[in-house]
Amino acid sequence: MSEPLRVPVLIAGGGVTGLSAAVFLAHFGVPSLLAERRPAPLAEPRARSLNPPTVELYRAVGLERAIRAVRSPVADHTVVAHAESVAGPERVRLPDRSTAGGPGQWVPIDQDQLEPVLRDHAGGADVRYGTEVVEVEHVADGVLATLRSAGGDVRVHAGHLVVADGARSALRDLLGIGHSGPGTIARKLNVHFEADLAGPLRGRRVVALTVANPAVRGFLTSVDGARRWRFAISLEPGQVAADFTRERCAELVRAAIGADGVPIAVERVADTTWDIAGRVADRMRVDRVLIAGDAAHTMPPVGSFGVATGVQDAFNLAWKLGLVHRGVAGEELMATYEAERLPVAWATTKLCVERYRVLNGGPGDAAGNGARRGRLMFECAYPDGAFVPDPDHPRSTRVAQASTGDLLGGWALLTGAFARGWDDAAARAVVPVTCRPAPGPLVAEGVPPDGAVLLRPDGFAAWWGTDPGSLHAALDRVLCRGVDGREVDAPAATVEDVVGAPAG
Repeated sequence: MSEPLRVPVLIAGGGVTGLSAAVFLAHFGVPSLLAERRPAPLAEPRARSLNPPTVELYRAVGLERAIRAVRSPVADHTVVAHAESVAGPERVRLPDRSTAGGPGQWVPIDQDQLEPVLRDHAGGADVRYGTEVVEVEHVADGVLATLRSAGGDVRVHAGHLVVADGARSALRDLLGIGHSGPGTIARKLNVHFEADLAGPLRGRRVVALTVANPAVRGFLTSVDGARRWRFAISLEPGQVAADFTRERCAELVRAAIGADGVPIAVERVADTTWDIAGRVADRMRVDRVLIAGDAAHTMPPVGSFGVATGVQDAFNLAWKLGLVHRGVAGEELMATYEAERLPVAWATTKLCVERYRVLNGGPGDAAGNGARRGRLMFECAYPDGAFVPDPDHPRSTRVAQASTGDLLGGWALLTGAFARGWDDAAARAVVPVTCRPAPGPLVAEGVPPDGAVLLRPDGFAAWWGTDPGSLHAALDRVLCRGVDGREVDAPAATVEDVVGAPAG
């Protein structure tokens, strides 16, 4: 048998998370091979926008301009609401997604527009469509995997495997990783149709309109911002896709519109159903295998968190893998991936489940949920992970100056107004560190005028100090150089665990 192909990182799954991992790994100098079982990138819109913290990560690797050059056909749409029908009065309207608070701008781009941009900017990654990872074996220095395609099987030896093969992850199951959470909340069947809904919409520009009446329940989204629509019918227990003929679906779409005399043309009915669910993997790391994106956390498609959480997973693991594969950091650094991202997965999934239930007429506070959504999006912090805590800073916070000062993507020291000796310490660090005065007092980070805060490549604080001579020891600790391994349980985190209690 021939020797396996050797790559530093194998990525299973070529959706936004997998492709983003390839892009970020290339930025940090790590070649990768990506295997995606689909024959080509996604062909229809799913996620419709990127929130500001996610855009910042793409900016860090020089991709923001290419992403902004593509514009979603629903870029100017703002309405997310619940109603009896399209023509009927609204029961609940959620706050505009672009007013969540915090710095930066949203980027309106559909997932089927984003995936080709990522593929084209993956920095030489070996991207293989029509290819699936079907077997994985743990070996001493990585994983041994079997890739299957129409051309036959190929064995690959990888230092690490990133599992990003979606909510129904076959690899997660193959690896014996369970999941927890509320599970399936609803089952949907997509119906694509064409119609002029200007009359029933009464000028509203809809992102998603959930409808519920005695005849039908589901939610409506625009495909092209004009005449093409997708209606996701809510199924009852025991119903399957085969129960829904084109004629029946046309009747249900008319019931959802709730207005007589609107001509519709059903283009197609999906042959499979899909789930709205809340699930979080019990682990996000097993030896040299790292679980990311929907394979690690499945949440209802509300709040613009699904893609964002996966992209942030990918950036977190990419900068760490870059250091591990260059021999700068210890393998134990990869345990901090799970320590940091698993609580965020729990908090985000819980928030989205609540938001989905509120949108569908269930109990809850829509305004309060929106406020917590904004805090989770812009004020995320890690209770444990790759940072040096102290009594004044028990959690690693996301530092706003990292993005506003274009410091993402590398290590940086922000120094106080009277700080001395930090430039020399930074110059002798084990990793390249940019040293610059902070643009104003670092009150939020609690750094005295003669001190500094060390920022990681993702903009989170790694260490707060007043002695330049302590920087190198702090970096050794953050990068797990010569330290024992670390593990983490699977905490059922709340939003407060990862953003702190609200002020006031």
